[in-house]
Amino acid sequence: MGLKKEVPVYAEVQSAASSKLGFINYNVYGLPLWGWLAGAAILSFSIMTKSLPVNFATDILVLFVVGFFFGKVGDTLPIWKDYLGGGSLLAFLGASYLVSTGIITKDVSDGVKTLFDEMGMLDFFISVIITSSILSIKRNFLAKAIGGFIPLVLIGTLSAFVLAIVGGLIVGVDYKEVIMNYALPIMGGGNGAGAIPMSQIWGEVTGKDPKIWYSSAITILTISNIFAIMVGALLNGLGKKVPKWTGNGELIKGQVTKQEAKEKNTASMEDAAFGLFVAVAFYALSNFVGVGLLPKIGSFSIHPYAYMVILLIIANALDIIPERARNGLKKVNEFMMGKLLFVFLAGVGITYTDFSALVHALSLQTAVISLFTVFGAVAGCWIFAKVVGFYEIEASIAGGLCHVNRGGSGDLEILGASNRMILMSYAQLATRLGGAIILVLASFFFGLWAK
Repeated sequence: MGLKKEVPVYAEVQSAASSKLGFINYNVYGLPLWGWLAGAAILSFSIMTKSLPVNFATDILVLFVVGFFFGKVGDTLPIWKDYLGGGSLLAFLGASYLVSTGIITKDVSDGVKTLFDEMGMLDFFISVIITSSILSIKRNFLAKAIGGFIPLVLIGTLSAFVLAIVGGLIVGVDYKEVIMNYALPIMGGGNGAGAIPMSQIWGEVTGKDPKIWYSSAITILTISNIFAIMVGALLNGLGKKVPKWTGNGELIKGQVTKQEAKEKNTASMEDAAFGLFVAVAFYALSNFVGVGLLPKIGSFSIHPYAYMVILLIIANALDIIPERARNGLKKVNEFMMGKLLFVFLAGVGITYTDFSALVHALSLQTAVISLFTVFGAVAGCWIFAKVVGFYEIEASIAGGLCHVNRGGSGDLEILGASNRMILMSYAQLATRLGGAIILVLASFFFGLWAK
């Protein structure tokens, strides 16, 4: 007859307490739930008593509390997490909703907007990702990457125009109106570098107030941006179902071997600091060239990000950047592209998205044309990717979806939802190069039809 093993009383009590406290220790991206609740309570009471100073520390607390909450909910909800953008989409939409309802007060939201707009938090994030992604391209693949990607963007642009017109025919909108008032703003490269200068061109041609065209264009652009985010999430899911169509972040087939994919990054903190220095130095250099030295080539304005991509490609081709700086930058990139992404996306929602205007502007006509434009960009890039040896999903996301969004913030949202943040350099090329092409076309089409 066997003896029953006795369990000490303290062990039973500890086990029972642990099970009861399991919920309160629920993991919120490395933060226990009780820690998040404590932070949320501190933030709430501070807002109610108006005791929060408007500064960097307050902004970061707001973004952590809001971003982690919506990110976790979005990554947990069935269907939403796999097909509707997951935590990435919910982080920026949820943050925007809290501003529109007044839960995030105006002084708090203004502080976040100052951080992102005036202090350049978004520029910092994008600069690090662009630098890391370009310097990670092997030198022998550079020519193929750039030589194949630019035609890819052009093909995506053409197919987006074609399907936008088809969408317009379905809802009874004339092709001229579709091109001028839908396709052009959607593919214009965002707000500051696209919709605003495009509205000025429209105003010069028509003699009317540019705000008339701009108010409609920015709404259509925002709706298209949300559809692009959702399609990005769907493409990410499709890649999991059909692995042969995706490089899991790599654009070019055969660039990374299975052995290289398994290798662990052993960069030190000093290497990370070196890599971060390289990123901000190239950001400064690109602004020196793009703002101070050569802001225009002829009549064309060149965005500093476009110069940044070009300068980094040259530096990579000449092998100027030491290997330890590249590895260090990868380490920084891994940190920023991890769960910290939701913190940045919450800031994007607070700063760049008007939730109320978005809801009121949504109509069947706008939805159909925007969706067809997005699908057109994806379809053209998908087909051409087979010609140049790119992975279809990466090509469609970087060359297609990142050409039909709200510029830098849109790139961040789409790449976050599709789990392809490493494609930021290509995304910026699509946004800036594609946007420059669209501005030229806008001058032509407005002059032809808007008079």
